[in-house]
Formats: sequence, C-alpha cells, structure tokens
Amino acid sequence: MQYILLAFIASLIIFTKLGCAAARQSTYEQNSGPPTAKSDEPAQSAASLLTSGRNILQQSINENNLDAMYAARATFERTLTDKSLSAWSHYYIALTDYRIANYLLAQGKKDKDRASKHLKEAAEHLEKVTREEVTREDAKTIAAEVYALLSSVYGRQISLSGIKGMFLGPKSGNLLKKAEQLAPDNPRVVLSTAISAFNTPKMWGGSKERAQEGLQRAAELFAREKPTDPIHPVWGHSETYAWLGIAYMDRDEKDSARAAFEKALEIDPDNGWVKYDLLPKMKKEN
Repeated sequence: MQYILLAFIASLIIFTKLGCAAARQSTYEQNSGPPTAKSDEPAQSAASLLTSGRNILQQSINENNLDAMYAARATFERTLTDKSLSAWSHYYIALTDYRIANYLLAQGKKDKDRASKHLKEAAEHLEKVTREEVTREDAKTIAAEVYALLSSVYGRQISLSGIKGMFLGPKSGNLLKKAEQLAPDNPRVVLSTAISAFNTPKMWGGSKERAQEGLQRAAELFAREKPTDPIHPVWGHSETYAWLGIAYMDRDEKDSARAAFEKALEIDPDNGWVKYDLLPKMKKEN
C-alpha cells in the first residue's frame, strides 16, 4: 500500500510539471507570434496585403535585399486565410521563393541547399493551386500565371540537378503549352517561354533565335499591358529587356545589348540586376 501511495504522489508531481511546461510553451507561442492589430486599428484586407507584399518584393529585388524578400513572403503568408484569394496567395509566395532562390544561387555554391529548399517550396505552392478548383472570375488568368511560373521553377531545379531534366523537362514544356493555350498574349507567359527556349540546349528543343523573337514579342505585349485588377502580377517588363540584352550579348551585338539594358533602366531605373551586374559586366568586357 505504501508503494502504491508513493507511486500516486509521484504521478501527481509529474503531471503537474508537464502541465506547467505546457502552459509556459503556450504562453511563449502566443507572445512570440506576429503582433496582433490593436482594436482601434482596422485590419488590413488580404487584397491590400497582396498589393503591399508585391511592392515590397519588387523593391527587395531591385535592392538585392534578402531580408526584405523574406518580409514580402511573410506578408503574402498572412493572406492565406482568405480562401477567395488563396490561389493568388500561393502564387506570390512561390514567386518570392523563386526570387529568393535566384538571389541565393547568385551568392555561390554555399547557398545551393537553401536555394533548392526554396525552389521545392515554390513548386509545392504552385502545384497546390493546380490541384484545386478555382472558381474566381479570373481563374484562367490565375492558371496561366501559375503554369508559367511553375515551368520556370522546374527549369531552375533542372539547372541545379541535370538528372531532374528527365522528368521535370517534359513537365515544364507541357506547362508552358497549357499557359499559352489559356493566355497566348500574356507577356509573362511569352517571357517565360522565351527564357526557356534560350536556356534549353538545342538538342532538347531550345532555340536562341526563337528566344529572341519571343523576348521582342514579350516587350511589345508589356508595353500594351493594362492590368484589370490591382492584385494581378505586373512584373517582367524591365526584366524582358534585361534578357534581350543578354540575348544580344550572346550574339556579340554589343550596341543592341547596351540599348536593351538602357531601355530596362528607362522602364525601371532601380533595376539592380541591370544597373549593378549586367551593364558593368558588359562595360568591363569592352
């Protein structure tokens, strides 16, 4: 009987300690979470958060600011609770992961694993959208943008591991075809197709000539683009001229390349990729 009583007391002590630990953990999680809006401050809508996050992301890309990219991602994550906009939320989180991966890969091999993780997460977010039924009026626009971006993500994954090209290559190509069928005049779809053609070896269907034509067409489409919804993507215009400059450099047409880079900066004077990387490299080679 004495042993039973001692065991009972020991059990009470253990459960009491576990309960205190759980309470401390719960308190910590509540205190360490994102700050909640004060009662006298109106909550920001998911749509306005998407627009705000999009602006933060573009500025972070221009400034090559990794911390700001993560801030943009956190902003997009806050919009996931609005089911009516969740497809766009996943799209923008994936776009941010894709941009972060590109930033990390530009730093060298040391960040390759982190970049791969972000590409994997980008693919997962976009694949989730492709599996769900989107009932919004802009469902076709969402699908075209998602297909084009997912194709680019797969392409980047292939660049890190050539063996993945065996199964991701066909997937990437099929996604671009679907995007073109849904939105043949979407400039980001045309841009993604052109970049794919430029980076894909000729033996696997790539073509520098077709890429050049696609980039020129994308530039024309961007010039005429008029977004009908403030949450729709608007990125790519300045980037198109950056890629045009790269294509001209590949053909050793340096004057045309310089003109393309200057046009990119005319569209977006803060384009850090062109201002601090592409143009200085071209001038150094001259």
